[in-house]
Amino acid sequence: MTRLIARRAGCRTAAVLLALAVSGAARADLRFADPVVSAGEVRTGAALSHRFTFVNRGAAPATIAEVRSSCGCMKPRLEPDGTDLPHTCQPGDEGSLLLEVNTLGLTPGSHTWRLTVYYETGGRSYETELRLTGWAVTEVTVQPSALTLTGDGAVSHQVLLTDVRPRPLTVREVRASAAQVKGRVTEQLQDAQGHWVRKIALEVGADYPEGRHNEVLDILTDDPAYPDLRVPLTIVKRGRQRLAAEPGAVTLFAPAGQEVPSRIVRVRDGEDQPVRIEQVEADDPAITCRWAQGPNNLATVRVIVDRARLQGGRLQSQIHVHISDPVHETLTIPVTCTVE
Repeated sequence: MTRLIARRAGCRTAAVLLALAVSGAARADLRFADPVVSAGEVRTGAALSHRFTFVNRGAAPATIAEVRSSCGCMKPRLEPDGTDLPHTCQPGDEGSLLLEVNTLGLTPGSHTWRLTVYYETGGRSYETELRLTGWAVTEVTVQPSALTLTGDGAVSHQVLLTDVRPRPLTVREVRASAAQVKGRVTEQLQDAQGHWVRKIALEVGADYPEGRHNEVLDILTDDPAYPDLRVPLTIVKRGRQRLAAEPGAVTLFAPAGQEVPSRIVRVRDGEDQPVRIEQVEADDPAITCRWAQGPNNLATVRVIVDRARLQGGRLQSQIHVHISDPVHETLTIPVTCTVE
């Protein structure tokens, strides 16, 4: 009996030592002072940021390889601003990770923003999770809270600013980070709930440079709690195509028991030359297309969807219109079909 007890005790001791060994192997040498922080009450639209400080407590250099965020509303960056990843911290080095959150699109209630820091030290990889929590209170909203605009010429969009308080803020100025982007308040009204709404017209000029660019729309107000409502903008400016399809996307709907109606698409040349279609290809076998020259210098494509060949009652696909004259070019047109 004594030997049995000793043997069991020895097994438990070995298990504890093994657990401690595993825990020690997974120990993080990059230490964050406060990995979980509460921001308390957060007003939607107000600035929200937090600085997570860290120190390398290990005996070897620690290299931060990547920082991943749980949503697109978060903007993490190492300080000083402009520090690129991967970034190596020598033993004893201190640093900070600044997290900025775009609060414009928050829904009322509890929120948790998570960052995962991936780093390497001593030939091994580790990860550490950082969390910022808060309780969102909605007084001012901007819709959309982030915006992507795409086009080959001038592009316009409308932004709505809503203030639910009895005494709403006043917009002093609307400005953008690019000279070719303009914003202005066009109308002020009350919605069905009696909340004040300001309509803001956003216009991207035809002279905006080609490519993909990140900009910011600043809505400056007289309210000290909301001095600058910042709307992130992504602008994708394409090179102007000579040929254009009207409409640029096909949307079809069929009520229960009825066939899917067909849709006509016209192809136009920007220099008003006759358009000739060589071929039209569809990505989905439920789509068939017929095409012809005319009327006048246009070309016509009829898009037909066979309801019997739809999978699940909904289709999201595209067709490719190959043009032979006046230039060789291919237009890709999205096709969406829904049936009851």
